[in-house]
Amino acid sequence: MATKVSRALYYTPGQVECAAKGDPPATVPQPFHVTFKSSTHATLQAVSGAVSPCSPPALVRVSVFNGSDSKMVHMVLERSDTIGKLQKMYLLERPDLSGSLHLACNGKPVLEHQTLEELKLKESAMFVTYQKCIGG
Repeated sequence: MATKVSRALYYTPGQVECAAKGDPPATVPQPFHVTFKSSTHATLQAVSGAVSPCSPPALVRVSVFNGSDSKMVHMVLERSDTIGKLQKMYLLERPDLSGSLHLACNGKPVLEHQTLEELKLKESAMFVTYQKCIGG
């Protein structure tokens, strides 16, 4: 029965030994922009208003359902709009709920500073109004 013996690598300062033999595989040249021909460093900066080609549409159709009187209000908002803006637009159409307007989406209460993009909504969404009851 034969035992395989391999050569051990030892580190000696100033001298590097490598067990790999032969030339490394040929590198594939990558195309580059002419501006970067003589540069050593580059940085990327975000462009304002840039939209990813795979990002969802910028507008969201929103419906707000009031469970107290079974009325629904429809509106169109941008993904960057906050729940606070949604509440203001809703109160313009239904000013009677000014004191107790709390919204829930997908069974969870939403906060006034959250954006529609943070909630990961699709092209349309439904919010439901609810009342907070204090006490037991």
